[in-house]
Amino acid sequence: TYKTPVVREDITLPGNSGKQALINAINGYMDLGKITEHDAVIGNKLAHVLTGGDIEVAHKTNEQHILDLEREVFVSLCGMEKTRERMKYMLLNGKPLRN
Repeated sequence: TYKTPVVREDITLPGNSGKQALINAINGYMDLGKITEHDAVIGNKLAHVLTGGDIEVAHKTNEQHILDLEREVFVSLCGMEKTRERMKYMLLNGKPLRN
């Protein structure tokens, strides 16, 4: 029988300092020409989600907060022309577009 999963309320994420470390790495890859400007935009948004958004170091959060951040970032990216171009290209060609 199905059991509703327990919603975690005790997730510790790195917060702003962790986000800044990821952003620094992303900027380094962009400076080296390893990723495009839009790759960096996506990476920065992922860093925001993965580190808990604008929270302090080692702040405890819950699954719903992370899901809310994920939805916010996804909708934001879908509003960008380059993201829509990537989605369309992937659906039509089965491989990623590097724009």
